Amino acid sequence: MKTLKFNFSHPFKGHALIKMLGNANALCKHFLVDSKESSLIEIPLNGFRNGKYKVTLDWEIDNRFFTHQQNFEINEIPNLIPATS
Repeated sequence: MKTLKFNFSHPFKGHALIKMLGNANALCKHFLVDSKESSLIEIPLNGFRNGKYKVTLDWEIDNRFFTHQQNFEINEIPNLIPATS
């Protein structure tokens, strides 16, 4: 399963919003993200088709609000040749 991974210097609890770029009619996917005691978050990308996207992360720490935005691309070439054993 493909995921977006982010490693913070602290536990993360917040929101992630993923939107396809260049497609005004594309739906956004919203995730509640909680790394618990870890500083690593992983956002699943199953169900997303090939294309360019923007992820926006929002969180709060010590009554301070933060936002991080990053563009990424999914470009998976399907395996058209069946695996042999």
